[in-house]
Amino acid sequence: MAAHIQFIMHQSSGRRRVLHALLAILTGILVLLWPDSLYYIIGSYLIATGLLYLFFRAPSVLVAASVVTGMFIFAFPSFIPYFFAFFLLVIGLGTLLSSGFTGLGVIPLIAAVLLILFPDIISIIVAAFLMLYGFTSIVAMIQSRRKNKEIIEVF
Repeated sequence: MAAHIQFIMHQSSGRRRVLHALLAILTGILVLLWPDSLYYIIGSYLIATGLLYLFFRAPSVLVAASVVTGMFIFAFPSFIPYFFAFFLLVIGLGTLLSSGFTGLGVIPLIAAVLLILFPDIISIIVAAFLMLYGFTSIVAMIQSRRKNKEIIEVF
């Protein structure tokens, strides 16, 4: 019997989406301002994201992926591109499996590939991804409210 994993947050609230989008934008700005502190900023962001997921009762896979990746980044800062790329792959694939081919699912996958291919410019890639993710999430929320529809969001 095949198992189907779906990362849909059933009790999705607007507050969680707004908090997560603002956290991503703020983290992206911090990465641009202090790229030398990247592993502190990204590790903290991932752990904060995991706690946000936990608080809003997200699937345990998302909580664990976020917190464990953040802890690995603190423990092994030289592997940031690969750990963060792994996290983005989990999020991107989860989004694609849950909601189909959408921008919110493709963006993390593109960022993960760029991190693997160009680890030397990690600060720029991570900052661009986080700010793009935050802004596209806010735009998607505004559009869904105008259409009076609930959007499916994983990340």
